[in-house]
Parts: sequence; structure tokens; C-alpha cells
Amino acid sequence: MLVRFAIDELYTEKKFENVTENTMVSYKAVLEPFHAFLEEKGIENIEYVTKRHIKEYLLHRQEKGNNATTVNNHHKYVNAFFRWLTEEKIVHENPVTGIKKQKEDIQIHVFTDEEVQQIISYFRRMNRREKTFYSIRDYNLFLTLISTGLRLSEAINLRWTDVNYDNGSLVVSKPKSRKQETVPLTERLMKELSLYQKHCEKKFHTSMDYIFVTSRNKPLTRNAVKCIFKRVASAMNFPNTRVSAHTCRHYYAKKFIENGGDISQLQKMLRHTNIATTQKYLHFFGNEVAEANEKYNALNNLDI
Repeated sequence: MLVRFAIDELYTEKKFENVTENTMVSYKAVLEPFHAFLEEKGIENIEYVTKRHIKEYLLHRQEKGNNATTVNNHHKYVNAFFRWLTEEKIVHENPVTGIKKQKEDIQIHVFTDEEVQQIISYFRRMNRREKTFYSIRDYNLFLTLISTGLRLSEAINLRWTDVNYDNGSLVVSKPKSRKQETVPLTERLMKELSLYQKHCEKKFHTSMDYIFVTSRNKPLTRNAVKCIFKRVASAMNFPNTRVSAHTCRHYYAKKFIENGGDISQLQKMLRHTNIATTQKYLHFFGNEVAEANEKYNALNNLDI
């Protein structure tokens, strides 16, 4: 079977499985350059792809400047592609089997309290100066992310019907599993969201669905949110911190641990399926907690 035809067959299969749009984008982001690489090698039929070709492709990604995490992501989706091909008996064996992933130098970039305060002050200044819909929306988006630990995909899919002001909760839909989970809201965040909602009602004069929208009342895209944080990054100039929606999630986890939150509770708050994922935060931020305990421990001021 031609490589191009095999890839298109996989796309059709994934659409039939009703996978999310983000998953489809991820498959295409890997399989399209993989196809281009095989074409350059003169390989037209999928049956002719060997383990050596897979290794060469992953090395090719590394030489193009991809870090270990990105290379491993290519490994993941190419492996899924060939696993499907073997299940469909299009190829006899999966050439990715046995190829190890690269070791990742995992680093969690997180805001400091001072940086978060600077970003909040930035949004407030923008709002006082411009009083635009964008400044109010971006301010509330940032507060929501650092106060709830939501993923970007979860935040842009929020609807006003998901907010329950009576019991202080938010219904979050997980795009991949399509499950819904409840996230608690603080009184401060509810107050800000309530004011933002009234502003939206005044602006649009129509029924509203999504919480974070464009000036035409259309839901924000992932790229739009990335552009928001890109503008913030340019204004802030934090050399050691990546300014992104996911960094807000890291910040939420860090503050939860620093303030004495239990790791199992954090797992529920972050909606991690595996607690091992949550424990990575404890590994990175545990030393800071220990230092704080040494500094503020109750025994420090006792005559013993």
C-alpha cells in the first residue's frame, strides 16, 4: 500500500472513531513530515519501511532542532500509526517496536509570585488605559487559569452554563475522554467572572454560550490564546520563565503544594488519570516546600 494512501486511511479511521480535533492535528503534525521524509528516501510503499528508517527519521527530527520531548512525540504517533497498520494486517510487524524513546531532561517552568503579580498589574493597567473588551477578557482568562489549574483546551471550551455561582463550582469537559468533572471556584474568581459576564451581556446584547470569546462572540481558539500570552511575554520580558497557559497550570500546582495541599487532592484538582503524573510536581517543588518548612516551622520560636 502507498504510504500516502495508508496515512489517509488512518485519518479516515480516526474520524470514524470520533477523536477530538486536537488529536487529529497531532497525528497530522507528525505523519505529514514523516511522509515527506520517506518520499525523500524514495520509499513509496508502507511495507518497505524498516526499523532503520524509523531511527533515521527520529534522528532527522533531532537534527532539525527538536528536543527530546518533541522527538518522543513523533515516536509516539508513528508507533500508533504502525500499530494500527499491524492490527489491520496491512503490514506484518511494527518497525517501531523495540526503538527506545529518548531520555528527556524534564523541566517545569513556573511563574514566581512576583511575576504573576506583574502580569495581573499589566492587565489592570491595560484595562484602565483602554477599557476594551480584550483587556477585561484576557484578565479574567489569566485569573481563571491560575486559580483553577485548567488546561488550555478545557478553558477555551468553558460555557457560562458550566458556572454554578450558588455552590461555587465549574463543570469542566475533558476533550480527550469527553468526561465532565467539577472544579471548585474561589469567591474572588466568581466575583471577577460575574463582573465579566455582565460586561459581555452589555456588549453583545444576545445570548452567550462560551465564556472566553472574540469580539464577535465566537469561542477563542488555542492559537488565539497563545497569541495573548505571546503579547504578555513581550511586555513582561521574563528571561527564565515561559509565559504560557500551561505555565499557569504549573503555577497552580506549585502553590497548592507550597500551601500544604495533599498530592492526592492535587491529582483530583488537575484531573490527572495517573497519580505518577501529579507526583512530578512534588519532585520539582518538594525542595521549596522543605525550605519553607525549615524557615517557618512552629518549633523555630519555641524555647526547647
